[in-house]
Amino acid sequence: MKTYIKKVLKVLSLIKLSDIWDAVKIIASCPLGLILKLFKKNLWIVSEMEHTARDNGYWFFKYMRENYPDREVYYPIQFNSPDYEKVAKLGNVIRHGSFKHHIYTWCAKADISSRTGRGLPAPFMSRLFQVRGFYPFKSVFLQHGVNMSAAPFLERKRNRIDLFITSTEAEAKGLVDDLGYSEKQIKVIGLTRYDQLNEFTVTQNQILLMPTWRWWLYPDLGRITEADRLAVKNSTYVKTYREFLGNEKLNAFLKGMGLKLLFFPHNQMQPFIEEFKGNDNIVIASTENYDVQTALKESAYLITDYSSISFDFAYMKKPMCYFQFDYAEFREKHYQEGYFSYKNDGFGRIVKTVDSLVDEIISAYNNGFNMLDEYKQRVDTTFKYRDNNNSKRTFEAIENLLKR
Repeated sequence: MKTYIKKVLKVLSLIKLSDIWDAVKIIASCPLGLILKLFKKNLWIVSEMEHTARDNGYWFFKYMRENYPDREVYYPIQFNSPDYEKVAKLGNVIRHGSFKHHIYTWCAKADISSRTGRGLPAPFMSRLFQVRGFYPFKSVFLQHGVNMSAAPFLERKRNRIDLFITSTEAEAKGLVDDLGYSEKQIKVIGLTRYDQLNEFTVTQNQILLMPTWRWWLYPDLGRITEADRLAVKNSTYVKTYREFLGNEKLNAFLKGMGLKLLFFPHNQMQPFIEEFKGNDNIVIASTENYDVQTALKESAYLITDYSSISFDFAYMKKPMCYFQFDYAEFREKHYQEGYFSYKNDGFGRIVKTVDSLVDEIISAYNNGFNMLDEYKQRVDTTFKYRDNNNSKRTFEAIENLLKR
């Protein structure tokens, strides 16, 4: 009980005046949204985070605008986002967080997002309204990736998800067994962004380093203090990647072979990107200047850790390895182990030290950056679909949900 009270007090201490103002806007927009619902009976909102259009939300929205241009489907995004122009060209864009966004949220028949709560007009306060069932829409979770672990924030009891999109049968079973979802809430369809992965051109000299984030290093509600920055700087996470990026053997190999290493920190670690240093052969990528999917399609080899981005790379049958230097700490502080075993189900070898990672990169290069047959077979048995119809299946599943 004391622990619960401490958590509540901590969250309350982070509430700002802007959050209170957001609550006022949510309440004030409610009657207007419900009136608008009388005229717009089948309005859908498709989203990701407030400033992005690069993930499953964007690709599904693009599919809807190109194939069903007369449908009332809208995409909220900040107008100063680097992705705004490409979404605006599709039409039906609303400014994220605007009063219109609040009204349309109350009016929506379906809220379709790749992020839990982040596409709502006020991600903190709107999320509270959503999980308590005040909003009348059906919630469709497109996902940000393949769920591999028993992620506590995705537990059924913490969310109001009516349709949960998955990519593999094992993933669907894991959601039922580990996170409490019912089978009727889940559809094995494939992520909408996978539609773009069947055609790609590999840049043979590019290696992609793309690890996931660390929950214990990311501050509550994303509100970063100087103490948070200091903790990240002194963390094993940052120190290990700095050691790797500065490794003399690695840098000599990259230079000698004419290779480029693109280090793409996870979105939650982007605020700390200045902690990592590049050089002529190592590029530190920011989300403002680089697109994740483009980097995945162009790269010849992937280094990740626990990220489900490995599924995107595997979908293209390209080689990779898992750099898991902090496995015990990750399982204790981030996500508990779920149905997925990196050893038995993964699509590449596991390494645990900087030296072994460098050796693995050299070995992969000497093999022509080709995926081994063992891992190709795992790809074939993992995915239910490897085609261009993921968005189509998603649309049909949403339609069936709303008809019930």
